[in-house]
Amino acid sequence: MKSIYYREQKHICGKDYDTAPYMEVDLYPVTVKQHKASRRAKKKEASTLAQQTYNDNRAKRYHVQLVNTNFGRGDFSWTGTYDDAHHPEPGDTKRADLDFTNFIKRLYRWCDKHQVERPKWVAATEYSTIQEDGTVTGRHHHHAIIQHTEGLNRDVLEELWSDKNGKRIGLTRGEYLDVDHGSVESLVRYICKNKRCARSWRQSRGLEKPKTPPPNDSKWSRGKLEEASTLYIDDAAFWEKKYPGYTLNRVETKVSDAGMRHTTVILRRAECWHGRDYIPKPRRKKRE
Repeated sequence: MKSIYYREQKHICGKDYDTAPYMEVDLYPVTVKQHKASRRAKKKEASTLAQQTYNDNRAKRYHVQLVNTNFGRGDFSWTGTYDDAHHPEPGDTKRADLDFTNFIKRLYRWCDKHQVERPKWVAATEYSTIQEDGTVTGRHHHHAIIQHTEGLNRDVLEELWSDKNGKRIGLTRGEYLDVDHGSVESLVRYICKNKRCARSWRQSRGLEKPKTPPPNDSKWSRGKLEEASTLYIDDAAFWEKKYPGYTLNRVETKVSDAGMRHTTVILRRAECWHGRDYIPKPRRKKRE
């Protein structure tokens, strides 16, 4: 009887395998007990795996998957900062959070008034943090990825970053989402970049979660995984044959102190449109 199995766990960021624009595959050893576990237990393990944390104790990987599941080309990347007159005091996270909440409320009101569908969004706020020695690190600011719904544009997003009197409270910029090799990984990791400053992650209701289908514990052996993770680690043709319909982004692999290998295969489709055949229109000039 085998004492170790090698699991293939897919994380599908989209409707299903055949249409999802982005997918990650984990290949790693499991015990006999894990192999025989219930389907519910395996699903829980897959969810935990997807949300594993990195050095800054943030679930960057899950955020990458979540964003790839719900957003793509044609959506917006938005940043809101503060001028000196409106900048909350260092450490005043409640005020910073309230400012973003009010921004979203204004956005929803604008959408309702103009009969525009309310967009989905995810956002991270990076706070101005007071260190143990009393020094202040950074300034409060907000990053968000906002769905492009018909009728919504970048000018609207920028104009809504204001106080209750309609006065701009700082610099703000909305841009079309930069899809990096079919994913938005670089942006999500940039949002979570600064280890010195506290930050929080928020999201709108109704976001579609990455799908974790039942794992396959019989497709890979230790020998096959070792070969694939060393000899074929950069061989796109090898991995694309394993996962038809996808293009290889990259393969990451690491070996634990106990000698167990964990390999992550990151794949995408040639075009990441999320079903929206959208061509950005030229930005209109603001009146002087």
